[in-house]
Amino acid sequence: MKRREFLGYSALGALVLSTAGTMGYALSRQLPHSTPPVGLAPTPLGGEPLQPLPRIANLSETAGRFRSALTPAPHAVPLGDELEARLWLYNGKVAPLIEVREGDELDITLINELEQETTLHWHGVPVPQAQDGAPWDAVAPGESRQYRYTFPAGSAGLHWFHPHPHEGTARQVAHGLAGALLVRPPQDLLPLEVEEHLLVVSDLRLMANGEVAPHTAEDWMNGREGELLLVNGQREPRLDVAPGTTLRLRLINACAGRYLRLRLDQHELTLIGTDGGLIERPQPLDELLLTPGERADLLVRVSEQAEGRFQLASHPYERGWMGERPSHLNRVAPLLTLHTLNAGVQPPVALPERLGRVEPLGEPDVRRQVELTEVMPGHDDHGAGHGAPHAGHGAGHADPHAAHGGGSDSHHGTHGPGAGHAAHGAGQGGDARPEVDFLINGRAFAMDETLFEGRVGEVEEWEVFNNSHMDHPFHVHGTHFQVIATRDADGERREAPWLAWKDTVNLAPYQRLTLRMVFREPGDWLFHCHIIEHEELGMMATIRVS
Repeated sequence: MKRREFLGYSALGALVLSTAGTMGYALSRQLPHSTPPVGLAPTPLGGEPLQPLPRIANLSETAGRFRSALTPAPHAVPLGDELEARLWLYNGKVAPLIEVREGDELDITLINELEQETTLHWHGVPVPQAQDGAPWDAVAPGESRQYRYTFPAGSAGLHWFHPHPHEGTARQVAHGLAGALLVRPPQDLLPLEVEEHLLVVSDLRLMANGEVAPHTAEDWMNGREGELLLVNGQREPRLDVAPGTTLRLRLINACAGRYLRLRLDQHELTLIGTDGGLIERPQPLDELLLTPGERADLLVRVSEQAEGRFQLASHPYERGWMGERPSHLNRVAPLLTLHTLNAGVQPPVALPERLGRVEPLGEPDVRRQVELTEVMPGHDDHGAGHGAPHAGHGAGHADPHAAHGGGSDSHHGTHGPGAGHAAHGAGQGGDARPEVDFLINGRAFAMDETLFEGRVGEVEEWEVFNNSHMDHPFHVHGTHFQVIATRDADGERREAPWLAWKDTVNLAPYQRLTLRMVFREPGDWLFHCHIIEHEELGMMATIRVS
């Protein structure tokens, strides 16, 4: 496989349904077509037209200001004549869309109608630390909090928001709390003929009575993958387009643990943007790895064939599963069907010579080592042995933006304060957590601990080492970074062939990535695995920037 054929631009995102709209429309009309696991709700049919994301209304009459409220609360969503899904939604919608422009002020009041504390984390947005929605700024049940900030120049891109409370994030995300945040540039560089669609990929696991199923031990160890895979709140929707149409597909992976290995039948994908916005030049690829927390901006020129059907699907990807394997891991998972109409062929669209601008950050002022490990009773520190190659990651995945590799003989340090599975407890809502720790530099996350100290404006270079047997998507709050190089199983360092702004990137087992970043705002900033369950079991730490 050629390097460009598997750019693992792991780019999660947001769930998108509406009690009165998308999910009810898409699912209430459909009948089961497959037998679910015992005790789970049936899987509906697909094929309905793709629906746009439900929007949060702007209540401000002032130009350049977006003012509204987000109210997380329990809501029932109809799944059929006799079944309702009982989710936790913002304003009665799952992953609603907020759309603004660079330079706008965002003024959001969070009104917590849950029975547990929550926050609003603005994933990928350069905000002051007090507006980041970190665990130590939790909003208690029945209380409210204002988030207010201005989108600076260069912040255009597809971002998202989700809860980030201490030891409560996994349950809240599993119930549907997430949203999309689209920041548009002052002037869009792409031609008007390009047809844009936001695609938010999410999953749910529902019991037969419509309740969200509790976490299993496998969910905590691997990251939860729900059996009901959705795009914009629909199962396998259909997008009708004229032959030859140039589509801009802007994706968010809103799943807690599911990796999306995306292919579109008989089509090449062209990557034009990542987490932090547009890249400089289009990058052609045959498939794309999109991991939890990541976003991707793709162009596709649709086939000129009339009445054609082409499936965008997620293909099996081995990420080091522990415990009993669900059957869906080995199956192709359809996401969306492109249907070409019996209409005239649209001509190709010419792109600008340069899309975005990604200036290299230059030589670092400080270098740091970050090591990701896992600990299980009765096993070695990594759960699967030092330096063991990962069976699911073959040769040929050499691009530094792809997360594939293996091999290391490094050894991690000892446990720090706060480590140990006993600290995790039983979890909220009766979810039993296994005796496993996910650690950064030998420590599990503690609210009152700081791992690193840095300074505003300094170029930081981090070598992040995944010293474990499974993949981990690595996310940094408060900034974007550039992937500079990778070192895989064979120990060979490979420079990145081109640069992009990222806030989340995948690391394969025993892979090392070199990242460079600059923190522009002071404060305590988190970095962690964006498999939500791993973050909650300890794979998170803090850098204090002064």
